[in-house]
Amino acid sequence: MATLDPDSPFGRLAHHLSALTDPRQARRPVHLLDELLLMSLGTFFTGGRTFVDMEHFAHGHEDWLRTFMELPGGLPSHDTFGRLFAALDARQLEDALRQWCASVEIAPEPAGLPPPALRHLALDGKTLRGSRSAPGPDNTAGTRARAVLNLWLAGRGLTLAQRRIPDDGSEIDQAPLLLRHLQLKGAVITADAAHAQTATASQIIRQGGDYVLCVKGNQPGTQQAVREHLAPLIAAASQGHCYTADKAHGRLEERRCWLGTDLADFAPRGQWSGLGAIAIVETRCENLGTGAVSTEQRCFITSLRPRPGQTTEAFAAVLAGLVRAHWEIENSLHWRLDVIMGEDACRARSGEAPANLAVLRKIALNTLKLHPPLPGKKGTAMSIRSRQYLASISPNYLASLLKTPALAN
Repeated sequence: MATLDPDSPFGRLAHHLSALTDPRQARRPVHLLDELLLMSLGTFFTGGRTFVDMEHFAHGHEDWLRTFMELPGGLPSHDTFGRLFAALDARQLEDALRQWCASVEIAPEPAGLPPPALRHLALDGKTLRGSRSAPGPDNTAGTRARAVLNLWLAGRGLTLAQRRIPDDGSEIDQAPLLLRHLQLKGAVITADAAHAQTATASQIIRQGGDYVLCVKGNQPGTQQAVREHLAPLIAAASQGHCYTADKAHGRLEERRCWLGTDLADFAPRGQWSGLGAIAIVETRCENLGTGAVSTEQRCFITSLRPRPGQTTEAFAAVLAGLVRAHWEIENSLHWRLDVIMGEDACRARSGEAPANLAVLRKIALNTLKLHPPLPGKKGTAMSIRSRQYLASISPNYLASLLKTPALAN
C-alpha cells in the first residue's frame, strides 16, 4: 500500500494491519490483503454496509484507487471480500484495533480544560442479530446469533477494544481476557450486572484500575446486603446524597444516589477486592402527558473512595455521573452501529465474517470521530452520518481520512 502518512491515525492503523496473517496464502491470491482491507474501510467511510457495497466502492473509485494501489488482480468481487473476512483471524484483527486505539486515544485535551482524573471505560456485550440463521427446510439446525464484547471510552466517543464471544462462551468469561491486555491505571471500568464477578473485580484491581459494578440477582447476597446497609440512609434522606432532574421529550426524570463508605459492618466486604463504597441509584421517570410514573432502584459496588477533603455529596455526584455515563455505550456506540452502520441488519454469517466486520465498523467510526471534516465548531459538531455522506461525495475528504499524500495532489 502506497504512501500512507505513518504519523496519521490511519497510518498507525495500517502499521498494525500489516501484521495480519493472510489466510489465503496457500491459494496464491491475486488481490493484496492490505488493499482489500483499505477498500473495505473506504466502503464503511462512505456509508456502505455489505460485501456487494465493497465491490461497488471498488468499481466506482477505480481510477482513484489506481493512483495509490497496485491492484494486481484487478478489481475484487463481492465473493472475494466474503471469502476473505470469513477466513481472516478475528483475534488478530481485534488485536490491531486494540493496539491502534492505545496509540491514539490518549490525545491532548482541548485547550483550557484540565485533563480528566479518570478514564471512564464502559464494558458491554452486543449481539450481532443478523448473523443468526434459521433452521433449514431439510431440518438442518440453525445457528444462534454471534456476539461481541465492546469496550468504550466514555466522553471521548472511541471504541478501545472488541472481543468475539465464542459460540460456547459468554461475555462473562471473555471480559477478563479482553481486559488483561489493557493499561487500566487511572481508569475506572463500569459494567452491568453480568460482570459483577469477584474474579473480574480482582483482575481490575491487580491491573491498577477501579470498578463500578451493578449487582442484581446473580449476586443475591451482595445485593441484599447493599439494600439493608443503606436502608437507614434512604429513610433519613429522601433526596439522597445526590439529586438531579431533567425535563425533556415530555418526560421528567429524577435521579437520586445514596452512598455508603463506612463498610465495617458490610458482610460481603471481603468478597470484593478493593471495595471502597456501595450505592443505590434510583431513577424516577414521569410521563408528563399521561402521568404514568416508573421507578427503578439499582445497587452498585465500587472500588472508588472519596478523595481527601471530598464531601460525601460530591463523591456521590461523581459516582452517579459514572453510572449514568455508562449508557453512552448503548446510545453512542451500539445505536450508531445498528442505525448508521447497519450492524443488526448485516447478514454475513460465514466463519469469522460477523466479528471481522464488527471490528471494521468500529475502526470506521473511530476514524470518522477522530477526523472532523470541516474546521471550527461546525465541522466538529457534524454527525457521523453527515461525515459519511461528505466522504461519499468529496474525494478530498475521503483522501484526508486516509491521509494519503498521493491523493492530495
